[in-house]
Amino acid sequence: MLAQRLAFVLLVLVLMLAAYLYGRSESPAGVSAENRESVALYAEALEMVDEDYVGQEDIDSEQQTYGAIEGMLETLGDEGHTRFLSPEEIEQSRQGLSSTYVGVGIKLNGKDEEVVVTSPIDESPAEEAGIESGDVLVAVDGESVRGEDIKEIGDKVRGPEGTEVELTMLRDGEERAFNVERAELEVSAATWSLIPGTDVAHLRLASFSENSAEKLAEVTAEARAAGAKRFVLDVRDNSGGLVSEAEGVAAQFLPAGSTIFIRKEADDEQEATYVPDNNEPMDAPLVVLVNEGSASSAEIVAGALRDNERARVVGETTFGTGTVLDEYSLSDGSAILLGIAEWLTPDGNFIRGSGIEPDVEVSLEEGQEPRTPEEIKDLSKEEVFDEDAQLERAFTALQEGE
Repeated sequence: MLAQRLAFVLLVLVLMLAAYLYGRSESPAGVSAENRESVALYAEALEMVDEDYVGQEDIDSEQQTYGAIEGMLETLGDEGHTRFLSPEEIEQSRQGLSSTYVGVGIKLNGKDEEVVVTSPIDESPAEEAGIESGDVLVAVDGESVRGEDIKEIGDKVRGPEGTEVELTMLRDGEERAFNVERAELEVSAATWSLIPGTDVAHLRLASFSENSAEKLAEVTAEARAAGAKRFVLDVRDNSGGLVSEAEGVAAQFLPAGSTIFIRKEADDEQEATYVPDNNEPMDAPLVVLVNEGSASSAEIVAGALRDNERARVVGETTFGTGTVLDEYSLSDGSAILLGIAEWLTPDGNFIRGSGIEPDVEVSLEEGQEPRTPEEIKDLSKEEVFDEDAQLERAFTALQEGE
């Protein structure tokens, strides 16, 4: 049994390096003697655990292996980017890049230890069931969600298409239960609203999932048709996504021939990506709004617009994920997302570990949270700015640029 466990663990851990342990002469990975010694050391520790650990019934070979891989990748220092994904996490990751998902259609926000519905999606099962903005979610299928983080709660709310979930909401001091059927919904990557009483459009780009650049172009056109003459592109808490979508977003605001980013390979070779020659960008005044949750493709866009002097960047220094990822599949269906190159801004500045520093630095004040276009539609300008100091500063930055 021990030999089987060792073979399984080492095979997954080192991409077929078990061949070395069993005396085979070739390894497709071309592994060094130093790495073979590391594998042998891991096998030595594993054998000790397998033979002598008191809680044998608690040993999970798969989790041991996954934990070892994750630990190895953490030593690379590519925080938030290079990572290990289990088969289940791969599926979730791909769903995150899709323009659709299965759910009930509510957006949740943690506020004052409560989980608040910021807005139900139009024509979603949640809206049709009667759930409203401002409702406080207190239970899912009868189980309290107090003290749980938003991700855990979101996982409970989501489920297979066609199944029902009971959501207990607190509204006006009274608890109400809503039975909501999960359905496939389109993810709206881009939304917009005029800041009340102004000609400034708040463009919110939530992700760089499939078709997000096209969706942003659509909402920008809608905003201009409604009278918008100046724009805030809000990529706060946008963790990135498809680089092709980042290229499409940047091109909407940059003239033909502009550099969007530079790719630097491990051998120091560099290759720039440019805006296509036939590009016709929007030339209205623009500010980009970022925070420490802006990462990856969001940083590419912010860096491109700043370095090309197309827009000022307002907010906080971004996360600093500047690596190009490639997916390497492992034998059990899991995978490693491995940084194989780095992104540089058009001026040649590294994003990895440094992030994009804003031209105007401002953080949210105590008790404030980023406002979304859906949330500001029914507020006055003063109410919007009282809730979101970063959005207010982006607005004044547009005025200063006139």
